[in-house]
Amino acid sequence: MNSLQKIFVLISVFVLSSCSSLSWLKFWGDDEEEEGPAELYSILENRTLDREWSISNGNDLVSGRLIPVVYDGNVYHISSSGNLLSIDLESGKKLWSKSTEDVISAGLDVNFKTISYGTLDGQLVTLDQRNGQEIWRSPTSSESLSPPVHSGSHIVIQTIDGRITGFNAKTGQQDWFYQTVVPTLTLRGTSWPYIDQGFVFTGFANGKIAMIYPDSGAVRLELPVTLNEGKSELERIVDVDGRSIIVNGILVAASYQGNISAINLRDGRPAWQEELSTFKDLASNGNRIVAVDSKDIVKAFGTATGALIWEQEDLKLRNLTSPASISNLIVVGDLEGYVHLLNAQNGNFEGREKISGDPITEIVSKGNYLLIVDSSGRVQKFTVR
Repeated sequence: MNSLQKIFVLISVFVLSSCSSLSWLKFWGDDEEEEGPAELYSILENRTLDREWSISNGNDLVSGRLIPVVYDGNVYHISSSGNLLSIDLESGKKLWSKSTEDVISAGLDVNFKTISYGTLDGQLVTLDQRNGQEIWRSPTSSESLSPPVHSGSHIVIQTIDGRITGFNAKTGQQDWFYQTVVPTLTLRGTSWPYIDQGFVFTGFANGKIAMIYPDSGAVRLELPVTLNEGKSELERIVDVDGRSIIVNGILVAASYQGNISAINLRDGRPAWQEELSTFKDLASNGNRIVAVDSKDIVKAFGTATGALIWEQEDLKLRNLTSPASISNLIVVGDLEGYVHLLNAQNGNFEGREKISGDPITEIVSKGNYLLIVDSSGRVQKFTVR
């Protein structure tokens, strides 16, 4: 080996052994480092959570939204493996359980003495609220990922193919459906229909909210939350998957990669609109509308004007739940089993509690208590102190 070859070998060894120390040169255009979940820091705790009871509904593999429901003094919850529980709200004692042998993708609705849920293989099932005995089941056009809703005369369910369908509550017969065109690319999820002012309200993957008569399926209004104006298929994903809310005759809804919009229901005209990307439910507290955006930044907007009042960035990318409102607090859960209590007026932390070793999936606020579900299927009841 001549001297020139020796020099070349020595330089090569030096470069290979030192590549990490030379990485700052970035001749090859190194990609931007991926951002991780925000680290939690110590806070001054003014409010705490008191656990009243806890009950497990088995290991869960959640594919859709499995939200506990309070009805007639009892809590009802179903797991994705089909185990249905009836729990006494005050004591947390299990009243009865039933193995439905269904794989559940959406549940529950409990109303008019009927329990309803959707299955992974496209079935809408109704049971007797008193004992879980099956009343009827009917095929749906596709899988549903959000709970159905009972109007008294019809059980209404939304499916991932852009259809919302009304079934006769007594017989299970399909009476009507409303179909939207589903974009080429959408998020995996559907809006959670609800009934207000005698109408069914729900959002779709085309960025619109529909206001539907539950008895006939006729559409009174179709309200655009976001226009589909992206240049690519990815940029045109504008699903309205989160639940909208109605405050003083104003419908407030939000979409992914779009806007949060307030629409006057009397004439269908927009009251205000601000930029926001979210696929989670909205919450209302006093004169504020609260949202968790797609990067898990919690934001509060003025109900009347849409002005951004505050935003809380210290929970960024922590895979937060939809926000819940209780007293003067906004409550969210995260991927590490923490529940965070935020001041609804300014967004500051008021308290924090680690209640599970698993991610929190749903928080339901009722009166002066919270029902919190984690990804293992455990349901816990808390009061705020």
